[in-house]
Amino acid sequence: MGVGLLRRLAAGASRSRTLARARFLIDFPPLEPGERYFDLTTGPLVATAVRRLGPGRRLLDMGTGAFATVGLALWRRTGCDVVSTDVRPDLVRRARANVEANGAPIRVVEARFFDGVEGEFDVVTFNPPYVPSGMLGGPDVQSDGGPEGTTVIEGFLDAFAARGGKATALLGVNRWLVPRETVVRLIAARPGLVRERVVGRWPWPADVYAMMRR
Repeated sequence: MGVGLLRRLAAGASRSRTLARARFLIDFPPLEPGERYFDLTTGPLVATAVRRLGPGRRLLDMGTGAFATVGLALWRRTGCDVVSTDVRPDLVRRARANVEANGAPIRVVEARFFDGVEGEFDVVTFNPPYVPSGMLGGPDVQSDGGPEGTTVIEGFLDAFAARGGKATALLGVNRWLVPRETVVRLIAARPGLVRERVVGRWPWPADVYAMMRR
């Protein structure tokens, strides 16, 4: 399957309410213009995290977006305790509404990385903005990863390395936009972090980087 075809199929699928419901086992409201329910990395991120969670285990889902998709999907599958965060107040409000519509006991907090997030977690999931700015047609806070697509990724790595605790971080990145060797190098450049593994399956371009603090 060619890259162009795979991209078109993925773009169409991410806007399908029926597919999103079936794939993530949660309900979704209609989309607003330009929105999507998930992206290429959402499914692999959920599939990787589900093996590490269960009742009584705590998940922090960063950058949860308008629908809290990752947090809701993992709560539904595992019964874990979830705190979801986003940096944008409007997305926090909408995520809270979708959490309520699904009857989930998830707390949605406005936060940048770990700022204002209390408590310890077993797993931290993050599907960061990783699209290089030059590839965007205009302002897009949810997708804009800076000039090389790594600005938010690097900010997260620094914040995770500086935070105490024993959580495992799972970082989802599209290697079409930020190559695997780039992310591996960024993790290795932070002495406080240990890369556990990279989960990826060709030809799907989503990589999930599992890491812990030293």
